[in-house]
Amino acid sequence: MEGLILALFIIVILSLNIAIYKLFEKGKLDLIISGFIMMILAPVLGLSSGALFVHFYDWNSGGTGEGAGYGGAIIGLITLANGVLILVIGIIRWGIKLIGKKTKKEDMS
Repeated sequence: MEGLILALFIIVILSLNIAIYKLFEKGKLDLIISGFIMMILAPVLGLSSGALFVHFYDWNSGGTGEGAGYGGAIIGLITLANGVLILVIGIIRWGIKLIGKKTKKEDMS
């Protein structure tokens, strides 16, 4: 069952990244905003996947289920890192565009 949860997580993250790229390509969504959205979704995805891991944990094995919480936390951190990466790329693109406009204005003067 853990493999199914991880596969679902990978599908969700990939589909979100593809949707972000398509919306950015069409000019409907900025990368900075989409990075913030992804970072806001990180705790939601981490908590829900951790809850699913705990729900499907085999309590008869004698463990305490701590690994389920760690797994959810790692998934949340991976999602957060993905959001930070999108945000940083958006900031770099914005800075390059801003510098390009300034140099273009100076060339016209």
